Amino acid sequence: MRAAAFLILALLSIFSSGCANLGYLSKLGWHQSSILFHRISVDECLEDETVDADTKAKIRLIGDVKRYGEETLGLRRTKNYEKICQLKDPVLYVITASEKDRLQLLAWDFPIIGWVSYKSFFTQKDALDEKRTLEEKGFDTFVQRAAAYSTLGWLKDPIFFPMLEFDEVTLANLILHEMAHATLYFKGKADFNERLATFIGNRGTIDFFAEKSGPGSKRVLEAIHTQEDDLLFSKWIDGACRRLSRYYEKEISKEEKLKGREEIFQSIREEFRQLKARFKTDGYADFEKRDLNNAVLLAYRRYFHDLEKFEAFYQKTGSDLRKVIEFFLKVQASEDRTGLNSFLEGFL
Repeated sequence: MRAAAFLILALLSIFSSGCANLGYLSKLGWHQSSILFHRISVDECLEDETVDADTKAKIRLIGDVKRYGEETLGLRRTKNYEKICQLKDPVLYVITASEKDRLQLLAWDFPIIGWVSYKSFFTQKDALDEKRTLEEKGFDTFVQRAAAYSTLGWLKDPIFFPMLEFDEVTLANLILHEMAHATLYFKGKADFNERLATFIGNRGTIDFFAEKSGPGSKRVLEAIHTQEDDLLFSKWIDGACRRLSRYYEKEISKEEKLKGREEIFQSIREEFRQLKARFKTDGYADFEKRDLNNAVLLAYRRYFHDLEKFEAFYQKTGSDLRKVIEFFLKVQASEDRTGLNSFLEGFL
């Protein structure tokens, strides 16, 4: 599964309130400083004879995708991806938590960015420590490795070496996803931001390779298959969550709900095994290996809920992704959220 997260780092600690929040943001700031220290320029990396040709080709691809996103799609121009972080560790760990007897995400309130339904850590140890703390409080939890993150334009985001392990289509999608975060952000609507970035990443990747390689190219077909798989998964995960929600609404005790939900989780696993034969990519290869709980389902749903409605809005614009982005830019620039509310009410 492709995973991404957005993050406001060191500078925000000065705005935080409460010791716990300050400590968390300060630790993020320390790790971000280490990332800044271990960066080299893209040109330096491309000139390094010890770097293999495939890695260099992907670095150049990132530059091409960035230019396409800025010049053709109208995404924000930044200094991102002009440097490479030499650290080889996983980029980020993200934890999601939910109530056990209802599909209700735990959210954290941060300065400037508002409520966010996940929490990010630079080390696996910190993420697992948080996981244990939350489970002791009675929450379902799920920890994922994130492929990248965006500082929403506050800092110059580098290329991370783990990003270069992806195939070209996934890498292009990831870059456009993060560029979408740096361009469009609606405070307190973290899950909506993720779904919007997912759609822009998917559609933008199709358009990018159609221009780069031709509309009938292998890369375009792979990008289309990614979008089709995500649309298929979106409908399925939404249905699974509706089914689980109906169960949690029953007037029975919490203990009965927790006992009975295991049968539903097993049924959901069986449904997915049947669904996976219809996928055209391996983007969901790991899903059936998950030990299902509310947090796992909601973490996946965060990126794909009602994805077909973004597609419907795209079709309404004349299949013009730039117009979709321009619409949300206008909404973002206005203090009046009527446009966004209309979109949410009419399409989501």
